[in-house]
Amino acid sequence: MIMATYGLSTEMHERIAQELYEAETTGEHVQLLSRVYPVLTTADAYAIQQLGLELRLANGGRVVGRKIGITSEGMMRMLECSMPDFGYLLEDKLIPEGGTCKLDELINPFVEGELAFIMGEDLSTGPITEEDIMRATSYVVPCFEVCDTRFHDWTFTVRDTIADDASAARFMISSSTRELNEIEPSAISMTLEKNGEVVGTATGAEVMGSPVNSVLWLANKLLEFGDCLRAGDIVLSGSFMQADFPQVGDEYTITMKGFTPLSMSFA
Repeated sequence: MIMATYGLSTEMHERIAQELYEAETTGEHVQLLSRVYPVLTTADAYAIQQLGLELRLANGGRVVGRKIGITSEGMMRMLECSMPDFGYLLEDKLIPEGGTCKLDELINPFVEGELAFIMGEDLSTGPITEEDIMRATSYVVPCFEVCDTRFHDWTFTVRDTIADDASAARFMISSSTRELNEIEPSAISMTLEKNGEVVGTATGAEVMGSPVNSVLWLANKLLEFGDCLRAGDIVLSGSFMQADFPQVGDEYTITMKGFTPLSMSFA
């Protein structure tokens, strides 16, 4: 377990978690936590995130995996941090392949293209190595992540986004699969199109040098919290390129060599 340094009380954690949960369910944003509570620490943020998860579970949610955020050097510089963060994926936030994301259910969404890892084994004993990730991954698939912030805009700190479940909102995974050893995760290229026009092209090297590195970070980080990756977990490893802000009527497509293109519409 991690040695935690808190700036806020348990009662404040509970209050903030409730506010964020209500913001997510009502579509009304809340004030930036780091501005209202300057003493907010990373430990506070993860405690708030966990309480928010408990609220979702109590209201019928089911965890199906994790998402990893802040995996690029640019995002780390912007948020003045030296490592990623993580949040939870819930079953009711999964959009069927080729389906539609409803923008009126969200506050300030943006869309990213990523590589998702589907775990085939528990990783409950550390330290976990790259070889462990390669062995324990059943397969990988292209995926979309739609991030959202329950704050007014995206000018937050890493502590804010951790508390806000790492900005998790919606996601879509492809049915087109490859085994991890069939691709070169750092070199594989992804092209993101919007309404038939290329938005960006990047390789897996943009994700901490390789998406495997981000999943490795998560696997070891979870052990610090007394948790672990488990067989069947979906892991969104981090965006290959700069996110894009969708509008009603937009359609995005991810193309990766060896996989069937994956598309998502917005309404």
